[in-house]
Amino acid sequence: MGMFDFRRCDGFTGSIPQRFIDTNFPKCPMCGTNNPYWKLKDKMGFVENRMLFRCDQCGCILSASVADFTGFTKSKAAVLTTAGGINALFKKASGKQVRTVYVKVESVGSAQTTKLYEGKEFELEELQKLAESL
Repeated sequence: MGMFDFRRCDGFTGSIPQRFIDTNFPKCPMCGTNNPYWKLKDKMGFVENRMLFRCDQCGCILSASVADFTGFTKSKAAVLTTAGGINALFKKASGKQVRTVYVKVESVGSAQTTKLYEGKEFELEELQKLAESL
């Protein structure tokens, strides 16, 4: 996974995931940097498509499923669609709340003090509280 695969998406196409990460994480939950310059990259998966978000300061990588960052997860109608149904089944099977947004810490980057968070998935609010505490 090269550094150049990540890009800033200020244009229309990447505006939804870019707005999601910029709005929800004005402070990096791994290094505590204010206004981190988040860059994005798509990650296609078998069960779900995820978007990867990389902090320009520490290089940590967070990810969220497309259903989660588009607000699809929170809508009542989402479960009626095929993608929403699969997302709901996947979450239930993993013991997660269907209507909760989850963010995964793919890599802690240079913030080695947070190494125990690597590979773990958090509820959006949990990770936001962590960022605020730094």
